[in-house]
Amino acid sequence: MEKHFEIILYSLLILLAFWAIGRWYYGYALRKRILDIPSQRSSHRVPTVRGGGILFFLGVLTGYLAFVFPAFPWFFAGFLLLSFTGWLDDRKNLSARVRFPIQLAAVLMILQDAGLFAADFHWGIKLLAVIVALGFVNAFNFMDGINGITGLYSLVLLAGLAVLNREVPLLDNRWTGIIALSVLAFGYFNFRRHALMFAGDTGTMALAAFFLFGLAKFMVELRSPVLLLFVLLYGTDSAMTIIRRLWYGENIFRAHRWHVYQKMVDRWHWKHLWVAAFYALFQLIINAALLVCQCWEKPVFEQWILLFGAMFIFVVSYLFVQRHES
Repeated sequence: MEKHFEIILYSLLILLAFWAIGRWYYGYALRKRILDIPSQRSSHRVPTVRGGGILFFLGVLTGYLAFVFPAFPWFFAGFLLLSFTGWLDDRKNLSARVRFPIQLAAVLMILQDAGLFAADFHWGIKLLAVIVALGFVNAFNFMDGINGITGLYSLVLLAGLAVLNREVPLLDNRWTGIIALSVLAFGYFNFRRHALMFAGDTGTMALAAFFLFGLAKFMVELRSPVLLLFVLLYGTDSAMTIIRRLWYGENIFRAHRWHVYQKMVDRWHWKHLWVAAFYALFQLIINAALLVCQCWEKPVFEQWILLFGAMFIFVVSYLFVQRHES
């Protein structure tokens, strides 16, 4: 009982510390005019502080240094590289030609510590994994377009990884817990009808690095492709939106409003937090089903069938929604 009380107390203190840093950054960003100015393709209507995702960076960094260091040095290097690139992009709007090679280098570093290149997989599988990983990093960034969606979706992913880790210990759950506290602290500023702060690329890239490492490590160690369903909603929405834009000859690196969650806000007039909660709840149900059924223990062939079957259903659903709303 005393141990549980200590854990709760320390968690509250860490949460308060993250909240205080967020309050300080909010005032600093206002003074320095670090603002996201609305445009035609924005989901917000008033200038809003950006870069609040520095709390995510601090969460991943603090947890790593406190509970993981000096393990996984390649992950740490990749995490810093992605976060720094995101920070520069928040301020300089880096071109894709600059971002892409840096992101590729960071992804290779992270996958190295996840064990991908040491595993006895066919080289084609490894190449496909690198492509998917690079896509995931950018997808996680692209999906950060409305209040609450990054924070709520991340909490679902963190909870899923924590539960999976209790079954198959590969990570330190204290690390996951500290990241969750940083997300909750950010939620004070973002889980609102009119957000005080947005995460920005700094934050989304920091979280993407951690989730890429965690998911890849479990998938490699367990030989379990079905765990890719942990990010099914983000993956389907992002991948299909990119394919759709390429089909219409659009520049996929320019801002747009083709994502399903954007349609839900613009066409269906759902509130931001309703849409964010819908995405988080739907992904939570999928993740809970995977965990309850312990799908990672099924034969690999059955896992591939389950993975492609679920992807097919969601792709068809995406096409139906987009065709209906076009």
